Amino acid sequence: MKQVSEALEVHLNQEKSFLSCDLYELVLKSGVAYYWAITDVDVKLGGRTYRADGPIITRNQIKTSSTVSVDKLTVTINCNQEDRIGGVPIMAVAHNGGFDGATLKLRRAFFEDNGQVIDAIDLFEGLVEVKKGGGLTLQLDVKSTVQKLNVEYPVRRYYPQCPYCIYDSDCGVDIKRYRKRVKVTTVISAHEVRFDTTFADGYYNAGGIEWLDGPLVGQSTQIMRSQNNQIIFMSAADAMPQVNNEAYIYPGCDKTPATCKSKFNNFSRNRATPYVPLKESIR
Repeated sequence: MKQVSEALEVHLNQEKSFLSCDLYELVLKSGVAYYWAITDVDVKLGGRTYRADGPIITRNQIKTSSTVSVDKLTVTINCNQEDRIGGVPIMAVAHNGGFDGATLKLRRAFFEDNGQVIDAIDLFEGLVEVKKGGGLTLQLDVKSTVQKLNVEYPVRRYYPQCPYCIYDSDCGVDIKRYRKRVKVTTVISAHEVRFDTTFADGYYNAGGIEWLDGPLVGQSTQIMRSQNNQIIFMSAADAMPQVNNEAYIYPGCDKTPATCKSKFNNFSRNRATPYVPLKESIR
């Protein structure tokens, strides 16, 4: 069932024709959000401004089902070099993995005859997957968040190392306490940089970088090694970060009880069972 405000419900019940448009909310994995309106003027709603001068976005029809199913919305973005995310053209962001882990919400806004916004209905929300792209056209598959229900059972399993992922709800470590906003000061190579911060050797090993601007905007990359105040990260993109690009960095965890206790003070939630033997192949 779609929830609507009382004013919009009255409007939909009384009017025979409607003035409306689609609103799109794109949230990258880093939390940076972009708002676009498929109309000729900006739309202000809920304290946000949905820009009308963004890319041209079209979509297929959506459906509502009473059963549990993973619905999918196909969105086509037609853009040019002026349509940018974090100062980088949208096509380059998609090519560099900037849409990985992003979410897209589709809303439908309704207007009075004088152009005043009444309210909007939430139609669809899901995780973004880049289906294909080229030239000026990018096609996205947006899969319903219901797909998160597809998990393996039993959930509780026993391993020598902790089965939880660092910073998830089971682990309980708050990423905001360890995430640090930094700026690139030196680009050593395509996968090695120096930030405006210092740290102990190995502190950020297996951690991550969330790029906030520059050629890698929106991309989350894994830190392979951190030593001598330099960070080596893994990225499939050809693009290189640039000096003064900003990012969030956060440390990783080797999932051992010792690290959980000394580095994150989270030993009470560690579920490592170090005396359980590792998987072995016997010939």
